[in-house]
Amino acid sequence: MISYNVFLERDRLPAAADWARSLREAGFDVQLPEDFEPGSHSGYLPCPDDRTGFEYYLESFTAPTIEIGAAGAKAIGARNSVANLRFSGRPSDRAAAVAAAATLTVMTDGVLFDTETGHFIGADEALPWARNERYQPLAVYRRRSARRKARLTPPIILRLLIILVLVIMIYWLRR
Repeated sequence: MISYNVFLERDRLPAAADWARSLREAGFDVQLPEDFEPGSHSGYLPCPDDRTGFEYYLESFTAPTIEIGAAGAKAIGARNSVANLRFSGRPSDRAAAVAAAATLTVMTDGVLFDTETGHFIGADEALPWARNERYQPLAVYRRRSARRKARLTPPIILRLLIILVLVIMIYWLRR
């Protein structure tokens, strides 16, 4: 699953009708249902039906995790909630989640975290991000490589010595 996280102040969370109106005013072709409750809804959110949509969850946010990093924590600041918009990968679902995340970020003066790129995006750059235009992230989370550097441990040294002995023996036997 791919997700976008919008860090925001919970008391700035808009009503569904206002959020849907902002989507239209921003020029997005996403039909957010106007009868859902953004403060308590959890689960799939059809836009307008089951053929397009995303999962929406709103949770409290108290402390940054290692995924956020120091630069991300600084960008998020004192925001106390995170709206998580997840989708499977269908292009229509992505378009709906991108538009909804960007407009929610603008409406709440939030910070959007794009988990794919690791970019933390401020409210003033959220709409250009959603439209695939140039934008400047507030911070970038750089993932650590899962690969470890090779270390000469005793088992590795033993294997290398065995290989060296075998090479020398083969060379000596061929002479």
